[in-house]
Amino acid sequence: MKDTNIKPSLRISHIVYGRIAVGNKVTYLIAPSGADEKRAIPETVVLSRWRKRKFPGYVFSGSRLSSTFWRAIALAFGADARSISKLSQEEIQQVLENKRNILKSNGFLTLPNAETLHAIILISSTNRLQQMIDRHISEAHKGKSGVPDLFLFARSVVDKKITMGRFVEVKKPEEPLSKAQIEELHFMNSLGFNARVLRLIERVQPSKKSKS
Repeated sequence: MKDTNIKPSLRISHIVYGRIAVGNKVTYLIAPSGADEKRAIPETVVLSRWRKRKFPGYVFSGSRLSSTFWRAIALAFGADARSISKLSQEEIQQVLENKRNILKSNGFLTLPNAETLHAIILISSTNRLQQMIDRHISEAHKGKSGVPDLFLFARSVVDKKITMGRFVEVKKPEEPLSKAQIEELHFMNSLGFNARVLRLIERVQPSKKSKS
């Protein structure tokens, strides 16, 4: 998979400024122009820019996904996609509240909020959801992950329907994809999900013009 593939389009800037590295942690200025001083790690930069996207009639939302995302779904909701697909957002919220301690006690498994989970369920057919769960709880997949960093989606203001969903692996310049990540993106796309890599491009921050 060529991670330079621009599909599915996100229509947000992947240009970043002001790289600061402390140990293994890298942060950038969040604003696409580099004008704001707020900083974040790469995944949060992309998530913030997506949430600020503007298009008439739509609201853009999303969340980070943990490496144990699909395993956590199976633990919290069971491994039957048909039953999971019937849940409302309110019912999902109730399950999250009830299973919070169980998730933590099993290796600190984490799940995003109910709105994001409901959106993922809605853009997944029962069959696709079942295949993702089966893949990640199988013995053959034990010790692997490859789950993309983010799930990004858009919701119609009028009827509240989810109109698009994107799974995104965020990479810094020259940061390699792992074998598990490549396999996961290939697998998701083969099922009909929209999954891609967004590779950031670093630029030197424009100098501020001095006031005369």
